[in-house]
Amino acid sequence: MKTGRVGHKRVHALILLFVAVVFAASSRAEVFSIMKLSFNPAVEGGSPRLLLEPNSDEKEQTIRIEAYALEDCGAEVLLATKEIRSDETLRFVLPDRGREDVLGVRVDRMSPEGASALAEWRAFYRPSRGVLDYAGSEALKRPEGFEAYWEEAKRQLAATAMEPEITPVPEKTTATGKLYRVKLNSYGGVPIVCWYYVPLDVNLEAKSKAAKQYPAIQIMPGWGAEEPPLDRTAEGYITLSLNPRSHGPSKEYFTTPVAHHVWNIDKPKEYYYRAAYMDCRRGLDFLASRPEVNQAKIGVEGGSQGGAFSLAMAALDDRVACAAANVPYISNFPDFVRLATNGSGQAFGTRMKDPATGRAVQRTLGMIDVSNLAPWIRCPTVVCVGLQDRVCPPVNGIVAVNRIAKDVPTRLVTDPKADHEVTPRMRQANQEWYEQYLK
Repeated sequence: MKTGRVGHKRVHALILLFVAVVFAASSRAEVFSIMKLSFNPAVEGGSPRLLLEPNSDEKEQTIRIEAYALEDCGAEVLLATKEIRSDETLRFVLPDRGREDVLGVRVDRMSPEGASALAEWRAFYRPSRGVLDYAGSEALKRPEGFEAYWEEAKRQLAATAMEPEITPVPEKTTATGKLYRVKLNSYGGVPIVCWYYVPLDVNLEAKSKAAKQYPAIQIMPGWGAEEPPLDRTAEGYITLSLNPRSHGPSKEYFTTPVAHHVWNIDKPKEYYYRAAYMDCRRGLDFLASRPEVNQAKIGVEGGSQGGAFSLAMAALDDRVACAAANVPYISNFPDFVRLATNGSGQAFGTRMKDPATGRAVQRTLGMIDVSNLAPWIRCPTVVCVGLQDRVCPPVNGIVAVNRIAKDVPTRLVTDPKADHEVTPRMRQANQEWYEQYLK
């Protein structure tokens, strides 16, 4: 889940943000130090609101709150300002213009040297309705040639022999599982590296049919992060922790020359995420080839960028039996680029406005967007969102869920306290989904 704005310092800072919070819960007190800030985007209806509470024994300071509406052109219309002391409590309801809007709130700490930003949120506001039934704007549509684009990618992947290299990692043996390093040839002949945990009674060296088959879960990483070995053999699952190109140990074989989310973004057929989605499909090829895997019980999971990978695999591969997508990225891009106040939503938005390449960028994002892929999903899918998420706003997941066919089992889990993180509540929802659809 977490990407950069234009400029090397900003890119570096946001990479650190992604690594720090994709899979780790963080308290609001740690994030904002002087005050506890809790945002409610009112997805069920009503007005977005912000709770500010004291959180420090530091000398009393001035806190400024600015509420605004965001125009389609990106200009802000100031709706209200308020200042309080840092030892005060305030329940601040964002004013609105009585129409569908993007409403924002910015919180700054004031000092003689000037304003120091604490946090900023935006919410998609619809009077009296909320957004739980929202399926995206008219701007979110499949570009011409969408189906052919993905069929061609799958054909190109199939033309590359997988040629798995499986190497034991005996020092990582646990009470219930054995670990293997798996190298696979993927899209365009680029190798990728995965970590494969299997139960102790599985003998990968044997050429005979496996005595027992297990359900398997393919787990995919957040933005820029390595997907480490994850052992769930005690729960009865084989796991494949997959690192697409330019991530983790797969960097040994391929690294994008610029931040991967913008690499070839104006060239749809050469864009990073087209290749990365096919890397994830290659992992499913591997699982489907293994005699110890119950091929009717393969799940996919991820958070942030990994959440997008999970939804993409559910759409692009009918071997997926169920999907768990947490705080998903690359979804509902026309709203995403306006709602995100951290991460690559803003970088995407900047490139969409480029006079020379903006239309090509929009076409690329339309091809990759998991909400455009969602109508192809036919497996049970759970999507979890954090209502305070500033990197992948909750509308990302809501729109994706609402674009899945009504006859497909789905569940939307909202965590009111979660920012851009995979919380215990989300993990529990994932586990319940697997118990229902993989066991």
